[in-house]
Amino acid sequence: MSQKNITGVVAKNSIAYVEAIFECYSNDETVVLIRNADDERITLTGVTKVIEPENKYGWFTARHQFRNDESLAQIAFTSGTEGEPKGVLLTHEALSDVTERLNSIMEVDESIREYIGIPANFSFGFGRFRAVSAAGGHSYLPEQGFDPLEIKKMLAEGEINAVSAVPSLWRVLLKNKDIFGKEAETLKWIEIGSQYMSRLEKEELKMLFPNTIIVQHYGLTEASRSSFLRIDITEGESLESVGKAYGKTEFKISDEGRICIRGPHVARQLLKNGQYVSNVDDENWFHTSDLGRLESEFLYFGGRADDQINAGGIKLSPDNIERTLREKLSIKDGISVAALPDPSMGHRVLVGIMSSLSAREQEIKDASIEILQTYGIRNPGILKTKIFIQFPVTSTNKVQRKQLAQIYLDESEPSSQEEYVPPENDLQLSLCRAWGSILKRENIGIDDNFFEIGGDSLMAVMATHEMTRATGISFDIGHLFSSPTIRLLASKISDEGDAPVSSIVTLQESGSNPPLFCLFGINLYQKLADSLGNEQPVYGIYVSQEEKLFEQAMQNKLSENIANQLAALYCDAIVRQQPSGPYQLVGISFGGVVAVEAAKILKQRGEEVNLVVLLDSILPSGVKRTVWKKIKYSIRKMKELVVTYINSLNTSPISRNTKSMETYRKQAFHKAMASHAIKGEQYSGKVILIKAEDQSSWGGGVTFKEDYGWSTFLAQPPEIFSVNAAHLEMIDNQNAQSVAGLIKPYLLKD
Repeated sequence: MSQKNITGVVAKNSIAYVEAIFECYSNDETVVLIRNADDERITLTGVTKVIEPENKYGWFTARHQFRNDESLAQIAFTSGTEGEPKGVLLTHEALSDVTERLNSIMEVDESIREYIGIPANFSFGFGRFRAVSAAGGHSYLPEQGFDPLEIKKMLAEGEINAVSAVPSLWRVLLKNKDIFGKEAETLKWIEIGSQYMSRLEKEELKMLFPNTIIVQHYGLTEASRSSFLRIDITEGESLESVGKAYGKTEFKISDEGRICIRGPHVARQLLKNGQYVSNVDDENWFHTSDLGRLESEFLYFGGRADDQINAGGIKLSPDNIERTLREKLSIKDGISVAALPDPSMGHRVLVGIMSSLSAREQEIKDASIEILQTYGIRNPGILKTKIFIQFPVTSTNKVQRKQLAQIYLDESEPSSQEEYVPPENDLQLSLCRAWGSILKRENIGIDDNFFEIGGDSLMAVMATHEMTRATGISFDIGHLFSSPTIRLLASKISDEGDAPVSSIVTLQESGSNPPLFCLFGINLYQKLADSLGNEQPVYGIYVSQEEKLFEQAMQNKLSENIANQLAALYCDAIVRQQPSGPYQLVGISFGGVVAVEAAKILKQRGEEVNLVVLLDSILPSGVKRTVWKKIKYSIRKMKELVVTYINSLNTSPISRNTKSMETYRKQAFHKAMASHAIKGEQYSGKVILIKAEDQSSWGGGVTFKEDYGWSTFLAQPPEIFSVNAAHLEMIDNQNAQSVAGLIKPYLLKD
């Protein structure tokens, strides 16, 4: 590396981060992007000064004329496809070429006022600050992240005329496009990140913003913004592409079907394993690990080409693991590593061992676990080993990893699904999760014996602490020895007395904002809590009476004031955690009814309630059935009464088909909702209703009122949004991001 001053800048979503890097450029300093002030990359790259930017949001208005020479501007690290971090060396020429092409394609000028919806410390977000600054425009960094309502307001007030975001965030906006009116016509520029976005989504975006120049790019850290697609002027199948090469950028497809890129923006050098190596071939082509094809100059992305292992989101190189194993154990050959497909983890890691090394299998397994831990994988269950008489190889004696994995799958004994009994209620689910975190296992059933699935006396001590933390119920080690299964433990708790047990369970601990309390079914809300970000504390409340509600629902013995009874218990738990308001509550399905009743109780106690969020809470009065549907509904209710009556006799009960916990929960929610009678005065606080668009589980002949029947019981109608998901699935996995995006603008900030 040259003798220039080398400055490390700690990555932070802040305008101060952008300002620090731009100042380094002006001072002829090379910037190294680091994770923290103690990052090992500081020593690796020879950093002499570290800058830790402060938190700073809002408008960035400085205009910069960036250099365009071959001196080194910055080193950005990427894990790439091998899970092995590598430094990407980018010159001022490479960075400026990207900015010039981008601004030319987007036809921007100094009037641009952009809402940057991605973090400033992401390559995409930082590139937007650079492009807007070069054009003489202004950039706005929102403190709370991408917010469609804030975008609408700023467009309407003429504060912004450009927006940048990744496809997943644009999908949130498109699902709630009805909030936009004439102000959508004032948007002049959009840039979209390089994740996949379908032709239909792009066409929908064009219709929503008819006067907007819309550009999507494809690129990598080593070759940022290599292609551009002008969505606003592209039609038909070409919208499925990632665009064309512009300026001096070139594409070709290698004989292996991989995308190759050449141009002044391509990084010429990488820092790998402490060594500087070339990133291009003799003709300056960068060979990516991406598959693709070229049609009429349009580039179509076809996915990754390598054999990488994606273990729960951590990307690993089989070659790296093999090399480390051989070095660690002084083994020359006889080991091969492959990705083992797994429905829950993505991949597990398979270490194949030749029979000549069978005596060292345990040693190889232990060493493999240690190596995986260096990558951040703490669950030993991700590793699988198998003895092979011979490896499947090519004509050139290269091990065929996919065939290796397939042999393992074909020859291994199938897991016994018949023996696995899933949790039947929230308490059992909490206990299963607690055991899983200690035993490093998945799919723990309620009849699994703790000591037969890997537990010992030391783990039992750890498990009692984890169970207490997860449920709020006091356990000691004697509970595990006397009741070594989840079913027995849960039953013991239920039998210890009739006094209701309530507890606060932390779903998201960090942050100083006023907390959000999730009512009814704590384990439903974990994905939502994660999606709300680390500035928003989120708590779930467990009340033992929930289990009695499920039992009563299945026996058709629910009382009409069950929600009020639960709400009072929830309020007591909430006040123990947060002695005074303002309070914020969320509930899904019947939990929404409980949340409103709890809010009424808190207000009656003189407390302030800022917000109640109803997640697909459909009141009986909000359901409209056809005559035929009403007849079928009445017949089903009569059947349930017959079953309940016969089971009340001491004859052989009429059994129900075994149902999943989700099905069981949905039935209980519906029955609880049907039995509840809302009484008393209308609730007068702020309420938002987020509806699930997929209501196919109700069957045909059913429609719903727009407000699900809530306006009758609220002093002011709820604000209504929707997400493209089914009932309970609306706060699971990717859908939780969409719901969180709708809730965030209404939550109080510290």
